[in-house]
Amino acid sequence: MNIPAIRGKIGNTIYYSANFTFQQINDLVKKVEGEIYTSAPLKERIQRSLTDNSGKIKQYILDRNDRFFNALVLAVYDGEPQWTEIRFELEDNTFPNVGILYLNGREKIFPVDGQHRVEGIKDALKKNPALANETISVMLIGHSTSTEGMKKSRRIFSTLNRYAKPVKLGDIIALDEDDIVAIATRELLESHPLFSGERMKVSNTKSIATTDKSSFTSLITLYECNAELFQWYYFKRTVSGTKLRDFLKTRPDEKLISSFCDYIDNFWRLFIQVFPEVKEYLEAEPQTAASRYRDNNTGGNIIFRPVTLLQMIKAIVYILTEDNTVTIENILNKYCQIDRNVSGNLWDKIIWNSVSKTMLVNNQILLKYLFVYIYDSSVLKEKHLKDFYQRYELVKNIDRDSVQEHLNMLINNA
Repeated sequence: MNIPAIRGKIGNTIYYSANFTFQQINDLVKKVEGEIYTSAPLKERIQRSLTDNSGKIKQYILDRNDRFFNALVLAVYDGEPQWTEIRFELEDNTFPNVGILYLNGREKIFPVDGQHRVEGIKDALKKNPALANETISVMLIGHSTSTEGMKKSRRIFSTLNRYAKPVKLGDIIALDEDDIVAIATRELLESHPLFSGERMKVSNTKSIATTDKSSFTSLITLYECNAELFQWYYFKRTVSGTKLRDFLKTRPDEKLISSFCDYIDNFWRLFIQVFPEVKEYLEAEPQTAASRYRDNNTGGNIIFRPVTLLQMIKAIVYILTEDNTVTIENILNKYCQIDRNVSGNLWDKIIWNSVSKTMLVNNQILLKYLFVYIYDSSVLKEKHLKDFYQRYELVKNIDRDSVQEHLNMLINNA
């Protein structure tokens, strides 16, 4: 088999860049077996990791016309690979390292990087043989079954996987054209007064420093809030993380995208109308608008703290799911009646440490249940109410028998 290729070298590794058809991947590339490890448990560990990812890749290939992959790194040993360079000149320039790599068919080829893609391609080809002539870029490197050869291949294997960083959520929100929540969130940044310009912290972190005097919230927090709202909008309930992630991988029809964009635009406009501090924030000088709502001494306002804003939205979705007679406006109006100062007694030890004057971020489930309880304790499912009381008792360091009385006192006085 003659393969057109480009020869390259990095460090002490020579490699060949070429294209393989899906059929060639299916016929020539085998699973990693004894090439990297001789230990049976280690080989089994590698194979076990293939199952879920390769299945998702298969589905991606079958479902998406715009499918695309980066290059596979394939190791080759045995047989008699031969390289023939074809030199040519163009406008007095010589172009070396272009040629033909000959494989006699007895070579053994396995993936050093891209084992999930290889298995996904094979599975997709079984389902749809018409994919046979599609091509994918490959980089071929030499492999030796000697101790040193196996060590080198293991090192390449681990290095490629260790330094292959997953795409950060902030980048997904900025770029993803399939995730409806990301699309809608970007639309808010373009057109909504609460999130445009300096009013949004666009980064790969959720938190906001008290030194940030302009941002209403962070991009990741807004995305997560919108993801909660989408679950209610589309599923009418909270779904598992896996189900939501799978749904967000495929771009829905334009009508759904447009209607959801309108839905969350209206939600956040209602949010502005209900909470006077948010309206005042919008009317203030943008560079310092958030200074009074997020500070070191009092903590500021709960709405301007990402951890609290997200749990408030989660509580809203919980309430809507459990009580189909309530409206979002009803819930927001209830929250407008409580003390929203971070350092207030209602939030002490839950989101605020009054001694160190720092935010607490480890009580998020308790915080969500507290928001539900504030609206109407009867909405909480029995198991969640019990869990809430236990968490509250522990955090506030009070007797179990005093929890309900303590809560009602703080809420009524808030």
